[in-house]
Amino acid sequence: MNSFTIKNCVLIILLFFLSSSAIAQFSADMVTTNGDITQTNKFYSEKPYYRMDMEEGGEQMFVVVNTEANITQVFMPSQQMYMEMKSDDIQSTSNDVFQSLEEQKKKYETKLVGKEYVNGYECEVYEVLADGSPVTTYWQSAEIEYPIKVVTGQNKDMIMELKNIEKGDVDNALFEVPAGYTKMDMQGMMQMK
Repeated sequence: MNSFTIKNCVLIILLFFLSSSAIAQFSADMVTTNGDITQTNKFYSEKPYYRMDMEEGGEQMFVVVNTEANITQVFMPSQQMYMEMKSDDIQSTSNDVFQSLEEQKKKYETKLVGKEYVNGYECEVYEVLADGSPVTTYWQSAEIEYPIKVVTGQNKDMIMELKNIEKGDVDNALFEVPAGYTKMDMQGMMQMK
C-alpha cells in the first residue's frame, strides 16, 4: 500500500511538471487595434522568452524579450543589426504591451473584477487603477501565463488580443541572435548627437 501511494505521488508530480512546462510554450496571432487601424503579427513564447514579429514603416522587424534578465532586443533583418535595452526602458515599454502592463502593475493598484472566457481560455479580468480610475483592463490566462487581451488608452481604443493560440514546442532559435547580426552601440550613437 505504501509503494502504491508513493507511485501515485510521483506520477502526480511528474504530470504537474510536464503540464506546466508545456503551457508556457505557444505561438499565436497578436492582433492589435489602435483606433481604426488593426495589425496582425506573430507572437511566440517559451518562458522566460517571448518574441513578436512585426512590420513598422514597411520594415520587417522582430523583438525578443528575456523576462528573467529584463532585456529586450530589437532586430532589423534588412540591416542585419539589433539593439539591446532594459525591458523597463521607456523605449521598450512604449512599444511592448506586455512590458507596459508590467510597469503599470508596479506603479498602480491592480484589482480583480471578474472572470471571462476570451478566445477559448478562462481568464481573470483585472483593472489597473490610477487615482481610482481604470487605465488598463486585462484578461489574464493562468493556462498560458499571459494576458489574452489588454485594453488601454485614454478612450480604451488600444486593444491587443492573442488569437489562434497553438500550444506546443517553439524553436529555441527564434529567441537567439541570428548569425551575421551586429549589435548596435546605443551609447556611441547617443554620444554622437
